[in-house]
Amino acid sequence: DLLYTIKFEQGNRSETRPTSRVHQMLKHFQASTGKRKTVPEEISSEDICPYTILIQTGSYYPQQTAVNKWHEGSVFITINPYSEHTESRDLEIRGSFAADSEGTVSADFWLPVTVKDPKLIKIAIKSKLSKLTRDVLYIRRVTVLYEDSKFTFPVKNYLYPYNELPEKTGNGCLPFLLVREGAGTLLQLEQENFLIQARNKDLEMTRSMLPWNGPDKEERPGLFPGFVKQEGKQEGYAESFAKKFSQKTGMMALTNLLDDLLGVLPDTFHKVEQYAAFIRQNGDEQGWSKMAVHAALRVATLYDDDEELGREMLCGPNAPVIKQVKTVEGTRWEGGVERIPEHILEGKTLEDAVKQEKIFEVTNDNLIGVKHGGKASKLLAGEKQTWYVVLADCLFYVSDTSKLLPVLIRLENRVDNSPVTFWCPPEPDTEKGDHDNLRWMLAKLYFRSADFNTHALCTHYARAHAVNEVFAVAAYRNLANAHPILRLLQPHIQGLIPVQLQARKFLLGKSAMFSKFLAAGDDVKTVFNNYFKTFNFRDLIIPEEVKKSGVSGIPGYHYRDDTLEYWNILQSYVTEMVNLTYPTADDIIQDIELQNFIREVMDEGYRYRGFPESAGFPRSMATKEGLIEYLTAIIFNISVYHAAVNSEAFTYYSFTPNAPSCLKLPPPEQDEIVTMDRILSTLPVPVISFISMDITYHLSSFSLTDKFYLSSSTLSRQGIVGENMAVAPDQVECLQRLTGRLRELRKKIEKRNEGKYLKYNVLNPENVPIATQG
Repeated sequence: DLLYTIKFEQGNRSETRPTSRVHQMLKHFQASTGKRKTVPEEISSEDICPYTILIQTGSYYPQQTAVNKWHEGSVFITINPYSEHTESRDLEIRGSFAADSEGTVSADFWLPVTVKDPKLIKIAIKSKLSKLTRDVLYIRRVTVLYEDSKFTFPVKNYLYPYNELPEKTGNGCLPFLLVREGAGTLLQLEQENFLIQARNKDLEMTRSMLPWNGPDKEERPGLFPGFVKQEGKQEGYAESFAKKFSQKTGMMALTNLLDDLLGVLPDTFHKVEQYAAFIRQNGDEQGWSKMAVHAALRVATLYDDDEELGREMLCGPNAPVIKQVKTVEGTRWEGGVERIPEHILEGKTLEDAVKQEKIFEVTNDNLIGVKHGGKASKLLAGEKQTWYVVLADCLFYVSDTSKLLPVLIRLENRVDNSPVTFWCPPEPDTEKGDHDNLRWMLAKLYFRSADFNTHALCTHYARAHAVNEVFAVAAYRNLANAHPILRLLQPHIQGLIPVQLQARKFLLGKSAMFSKFLAAGDDVKTVFNNYFKTFNFRDLIIPEEVKKSGVSGIPGYHYRDDTLEYWNILQSYVTEMVNLTYPTADDIIQDIELQNFIREVMDEGYRYRGFPESAGFPRSMATKEGLIEYLTAIIFNISVYHAAVNSEAFTYYSFTPNAPSCLKLPPPEQDEIVTMDRILSTLPVPVISFISMDITYHLSSFSLTDKFYLSSSTLSRQGIVGENMAVAPDQVECLQRLTGRLRELRKKIEKRNEGKYLKYNVLNPENVPIATQG
């Protein structure tokens, strides 16, 4: 019998088996049924077309050690839902679905010839498990094979396994997903009613999940952009990243850890060097990255160096804020410029240095009117302290050796109506322990503390989080899944909303973590009012911002150089994608979904919130050039800008004497004698220092959910390829050109960093997450 074989076909697999095995199988069939099998007279005329469905799941974590599988239920696919003639039945797909690492489950079905080409699919998952808590499933892509053709449905979204039991929130996920095949299309190009109906249903569900906050229903933290209403069901909307944010930032762990630290840490340190040892000690105890700790300790060796202060203003987390000084007459500097020593300006007059475009400033006007902090000090430090909010500004000079050097610091304790004081660097040969040197060191502490507060609340939280949330909410509410522009934005806005919900709750809500380490943390409303009253959409256009700030000529300004490179690269990419979507400007004007998106950003984000002139945001879009600029600004701000102001916060802010989050003594009077004891008594106590370094460490660390512009096998990081929604060949080609340009930028940055003690590598494309998730 081994000489005779028969070919068996099952689904999309075929194999040849010995006839002896056939005989055994027939005996098995008979035994299992209790009767002989019967064969139909003929093949049914209804289900005669084979369809193969492949479901790719899992959010790939390169560093994941365990391969977790999802077994919470079944996935149900409906082809062409809402169609009277081509809708399929619900197709149940069971399997062991990949949860963390990527994997694919496939199934074959016979369907009627009437189903035809799959243009739209409905995806739902259901569970027969009775337990109330079930895990979400991340679905990356669904592919349908039919008639020798492949139909690709990019999903990149979470679903929750519903069952017959009453559901409370569904973990924030939509009840089902409606996904259009291929590159997507515009509403005005849809030819069939069921596709239009699906778009409307998609947006209807999303809007119900993402209501805007109402000014009368929810207290806003001052003049503040619109945000999604804080309700439980939104905690995990669409991507269910809320838990990932909590795990990444260690926020809950920090809250619990503080209870253990109270009364354990010393009341104070008796020398500056102990703050460096404190970083190392906490790094070892908390399991922080030794590379991150090592970089912070390198900064600690240079914290009192004026050249390093200038470099940090150009390459640190708050690099965007420096501006050129056009004149000192009638400005805040007028009362102190005569104090600048002659040697500082290398023989030039200040007027000449201004004319030569060598004078720049960093000001902290966003702290005007902000009350002193420290309400939490009694709980945290065991005694009531005042954390002084001081208007501290610094004037800088570009030397003939191309170094940016601080030349004058202005301090004003306006809360207590204290007189303004001015402070200058000592003579070059001044001893380190001399009073003149210690005065300058103390003045720099107040400036760096003000700079830290401005960075945390304005540069980072307000600009890189609150502004971005408006874009994400409006995009999901107005652009259907089928819209090509949503698919362009999706990799960048994914996870942003739940991260913002968690961050707002933890940093501004009942936990109010800002108030536990920032001097301005008890009066964030005033800070936000100050920042947003001058905020304008044009601030997001980097070439314009560089020109307006007058910083084109500063040497060594790597933040400026790298961000301009990114702007040009992203603008080219967006231009190509927009041209694929809109052949003419009329197509943009006729796109109702796009126009609704633009209008809702302006209305719900700014106009209804009291922003003067809606903060300059457009109400509609009529040109390709305008749309390209608008979308480039969104993608840039969410990814590149956020990385630039966030990813190295621990490096520069963990060593407290380099950038204290608060100071517990008022600024010195003019020409006051300053000692090292005075400086140590001014610095925050160790427990506050720990909170500051712990928060900056976790917020600036990458998580397993982060994806980057370029992948790195060395760092186990995934790139934008594979994380985007591009499936059409011409879209894929655009993406390939994008990554090609980014690889060239990576080479340029790596060459610039060669031999540097402190590298500016934060905007290396393999270090820039494509989304804001921390």
